[in-house]
Amino acid sequence: MPAPARRRRPAGILIALTAALLGAAILWHAQVPDLLGLALPFEAILPWLGAPIALLLLAALFRRAWLGILMSLAAVAVWSIVFTPRVLPLEPVSGSGPAAITVLSQNLHGVDGSPEKSARAAIGQQADIVAFEEVDAAARSTLDEVLGNVYPHAVRVGTVSLWSRFPLSNLEPLDLGLGWKRALRVTAETPSGPVRVYAVHAASARIGAHDERDRMLDELRQEIQQDGASRIIAMGDFNAGTDDRAFSPLLDLLREPRDSGWGFGFTWPAEFPVVRLDHVLERGFDPRSMRTVQLGDSDHLAVVATLRPSV
Repeated sequence: MPAPARRRRPAGILIALTAALLGAAILWHAQVPDLLGLALPFEAILPWLGAPIALLLLAALFRRAWLGILMSLAAVAVWSIVFTPRVLPLEPVSGSGPAAITVLSQNLHGVDGSPEKSARAAIGQQADIVAFEEVDAAARSTLDEVLGNVYPHAVRVGTVSLWSRFPLSNLEPLDLGLGWKRALRVTAETPSGPVRVYAVHAASARIGAHDERDRMLDELRQEIQQDGASRIIAMGDFNAGTDDRAFSPLLDLLREPRDSGWGFGFTWPAEFPVVRLDHVLERGFDPRSMRTVQLGDSDHLAVVATLRPSV
């Protein structure tokens, strides 16, 4: 009988060490050196670490590896503390107040994303402000034709286009260090007062090749940090998951509402979303709803947020 116990012990230690590493990675992922650019995909799948942690716990229970059970439970606790608040459905603030506005953002994926279908579906979402990213020249006339009757105000910078029911003023194209402009800042004159709106199409991010994206997100953070507007909405394709070390500093300045349903609200790829690359961030609002929807044939889901200005 002692021999089997000794054979089980190395497996229990391995389970315990693996669970400890996964728990530590969740807590301190931003401090881990970006070796070979692997931090990018790792931080994108960080919420999915709950699956291997659960498997480790089951394996430890099966083998009666008490150290493995203890460390796996600790890793479960870490995952729960970090991610459970993001999985819970949004609880809208009750009571009356200024009129809410609804915004919609989607990476259109150019003509491959069927712009006419996406535009008509966007109208069906009853959004007040619509932002499309990755709008190529072939898609622009179609979008203008479909959206123009509903949204009389429109601005365009590079691959980013924005339509609004409300008058728009003070358009500022932003290159955010990219060298060419694919972001914008504009003021929407809503019935509840002016709202500063940022629409962003961040540079692509790949393993070992995300410096341009990192620079854009950092310069966007600086722009927002210097923006004295009391009400801000920043939306678009940030090409970064919520836990990405280049994106998370924005969450010190703006808030991302939780999804109205259970889950993380992943947006990419549309067929089976595993990461949230598309975001709506806000300051000065009480979120009423937040959801992801399929529009057209894009490889990104759209994000739709209804926000009521804070009193």
